[in-house]
Amino acid sequence: MRRPAPRRHRGEGHPVRRARPGRPSRAPRAPARDERDPRLRDHPGSPGLSPARGVPEEPAGVSAPGAERDQQAGHVAVTVRRSLFVDSVRLMRIAEELGRLPDVARAVLVMGTPANRAVLDEAGLWSEAAAGAAADDLVVAVRARSAEAGRRALERAAALLGAGRPAETAAEIARPRSILAAARRAPEARLAVISTPGPQAAAEAQQALSAGLHVFLFSDGVDLADEVTLKRRAEGLGLLVMGPECGTAIVGGVGLGFANRVRPGPIGLVGASGTGLQEVSTLVHRMGAGVSHALGTGGRDLHEAVGGATTRRALTRLAADGATRAIVLVSKPASDRVAADVLAAAVATGKPVVACLLGWRGRAPGGIRVAATLEDAARAAVEAVGLVAPPLAAPDVPVAPGGRPSRVRGLFVGGTLCEEARALLGDAGETFVDFGTVEYTRGRPHPMIAPDLRTAAIAAAGDAPDVGVLLLDFVLGLCAHPDPVGAAAPAIREARERARRAGRGLHVVAHVVGTDDDPQKLAVQEDALRALDVVVCPSNRLAAETARRLAG
Repeated sequence: MRRPAPRRHRGEGHPVRRARPGRPSRAPRAPARDERDPRLRDHPGSPGLSPARGVPEEPAGVSAPGAERDQQAGHVAVTVRRSLFVDSVRLMRIAEELGRLPDVARAVLVMGTPANRAVLDEAGLWSEAAAGAAADDLVVAVRARSAEAGRRALERAAALLGAGRPAETAAEIARPRSILAAARRAPEARLAVISTPGPQAAAEAQQALSAGLHVFLFSDGVDLADEVTLKRRAEGLGLLVMGPECGTAIVGGVGLGFANRVRPGPIGLVGASGTGLQEVSTLVHRMGAGVSHALGTGGRDLHEAVGGATTRRALTRLAADGATRAIVLVSKPASDRVAADVLAAAVATGKPVVACLLGWRGRAPGGIRVAATLEDAARAAVEAVGLVAPPLAAPDVPVAPGGRPSRVRGLFVGGTLCEEARALLGDAGETFVDFGTVEYTRGRPHPMIAPDLRTAAIAAAGDAPDVGVLLLDFVLGLCAHPDPVGAAAPAIREARERARRAGRGLHVVAHVVGTDDDPQKLAVQEDALRALDVVVCPSNRLAAETARRLAG
């Protein structure tokens, strides 16, 4: 059976077709968290998710050593457990425990989506036992020094998966079991935070609207028609639906999702892009200003069918907010008609507006300052409130020597950062992968929480003969991995070693999105990268331009 290859974007971003063995994937992703406290008394913390369900089956297979590309010497053992959903953070913790077993080199637990099966192949964990896995099946894959060690690891995985959860305490039993029940118990609540599998998310959001609550909808996999219905109803109720696929927001100083800790200030943000909001908000912080609110809308809000419903309502709210003196509008590529409508609504706020609509080629109305990059948007906003934005220094790197230029491979956890870098690099880009797309997050945590898929791709980049520069992003924040650079460090070393063995060099360029007030600490992460001889840039724009310069 032909093995799948992961979806990537080459050059100007045209998709490469991928073989799709087994049944097609239509199952919802496992949620990255289930944070539902509408009272927002604390910042969201570690994800807490749904319990396991389903009845397992365990057909297992063991591969011959050394049979897979990029595979270290050893045996690959794989088992598929049918119709078993386990929350993604629990899977991550089980994989970590298996990885600590004697003679186990690596362990991965993923839902059997085509993209996840492709990643198993990339990571040298492929076995034909995984070929028939469906999107609602759990795949456990282990690479061990011996067949016996692999067998023991699978047995341990079965024990951990079957262990279940402790019995609920009386306090847990007394918790409300629906948003409506929670709203009755906390009548002061203003907002519900929802992260469930996509097919269930719309119904939960409808409950929240019925309770008179604004909605922060992290879930992906929500049908476009359901999104349109939700946002039309919210508009009639005077409520805001942020999402679906809304990863970041800051509401009155309270961070939701992956939000960074930035100082309060006079700049309001509206974004159909989670990492776009994070990049702009943290650069505003770095430049000495602050943020009043950062309202996410969901990545499809400027789609023709959705019509910018949340974006227009968010602009209206920021227009009425006395603490907001300037507004930044950030979006991925948008419908031309919807972009025009949204920009007209932005002009109507009567406040200075900076618009960064990546990929948009339309003409902005008077009163809108158009920014070509996220960094430009942050700088323009800081200047709009009367402050002087200090320049961001580009790193001092040598110009690539003459001769055949190398290519840049971009491996990103942030979709907007990936899109911006791809556009800036143009023909110098070899491959760009956004590991935060639904293909890679269905049935597993977002790569900002669990970066193992990208980590494997980083190591594999050392084998690409045309790649001379590896471009990476690291995104800090409230619910992000506690040490993203530490998690990637072994793979960065491995990539360079593979390139060295092939007689090539490999530059690594990175940008860290965050502040020193974030749990992971910006300076700590940047220093860790420099210790790895990585070129660190203070913005995504500078990282892309530096990578191009190094490529020649």
